[in-house]
Amino acid sequence: MPSEIQVERRDGGRIAIVTINRPHRRNACDLQAWTDLRDTFLGFAQDTSVRLAVLTGAAGHFCAGDDILAFREALSDPVRADAYRAVIQACFAAVQDAPTPVVAAISGVCVGGGASLALCCDFRVGDGSARVSVPVAKLGLVYPTIQLIRLSHLIGVSAARQWLYTGKSVDGAQAHQAGFIDSVAADDPVTAAIQFGADMMDNAPLSIAGSKLQLNAISAGTVAEQDARINEIFDRANNSEDYRNAATAFAQKRKPVFVGR
Repeated sequence: MPSEIQVERRDGGRIAIVTINRPHRRNACDLQAWTDLRDTFLGFAQDTSVRLAVLTGAAGHFCAGDDILAFREALSDPVRADAYRAVIQACFAAVQDAPTPVVAAISGVCVGGGASLALCCDFRVGDGSARVSVPVAKLGLVYPTIQLIRLSHLIGVSAARQWLYTGKSVDGAQAHQAGFIDSVAADDPVTAAIQFGADMMDNAPLSIAGSKLQLNAISAGTVAEQDARINEIFDRANNSEDYRNAATAFAQKRKPVFVGR
């Protein structure tokens, strides 16, 4: 069966538009979709041609989270259920750790695991139809701590409490006011997401990857654990072809062209 995670490349391959294409479930992901989405973003870590990734959903919805019907089948086997959950968390980590800027283009539902996906992106652009909710209190579940960290850093602890305790749906304007959505799209959120990230695409990939690694570590409180990786990317940037080219370009009063090495 063809993958329900579709990737479209634009601008000579520099922009990757990743679409969750499960409209029959409002783009809620089953195990295969989570796996394919994880592998797609892991691939971006090896592809220096990608300068901007946009994550969106098909047919007017971003993502309704985990496909409860599919997951319910796994609950009868605790080992299988744990493996299923591990794939979902690995998918979230792959989105967050992708070295390139990732912008969520949100319309329609952005619920539960869909909200988690959006939180793992660097930025979120939403249109007027966006509806965001974390309905764990209505399902008898507890939101993972790492997602609570991401949510509370974006919208503050008090607002996070309200979202979680009530499980209510928040519209795009409210989500923007709270700080969850960075920019409101007047029309197509994918186009708006590309415009939002356009100023980042010509800058040095190693610099962006280094900043992203550090900011993620600061947000998660894992700077000490990430020390070796942070030092490695410092060394790569300091000794990179891009840094030498930028120094030459500065001396020649021209714009540098970065290649990611």
